Amino acid sequence: MNQQENVYRVDATRVVWRAAGDEVVVLDTAQSVYFGLARPGALLWHRLVDGATHSDLVAALVQDEPVDPAQARADVSAFLDELHGHGLLPRP
Repeated sequence: MNQQENVYRVDATRVVWRAAGDEVVVLDTAQSVYFGLARPGALLWHRLVDGATHSDLVAALVQDEPVDPAQARADVSAFLDELHGHGLLPRP
């Protein structure tokens, strides 16, 4: 199974979150740190709550934001790496 086929899911045991308009506010309960996600990040976050593949996230971003697919792939990879780095998204 390659990276794009893995299903990514937010670590619900570690975070609580709320939508605030087009944004999402996330609290890392393990570190007591808040994160604010603007519209594109919030779009991806909502999909990660239920579980999504890299390809699913890219398609959602391309459909919702004015971004070409290559840039969307890079942006989604960077977003996932950032979430992994903060421990908010376990590695599949």
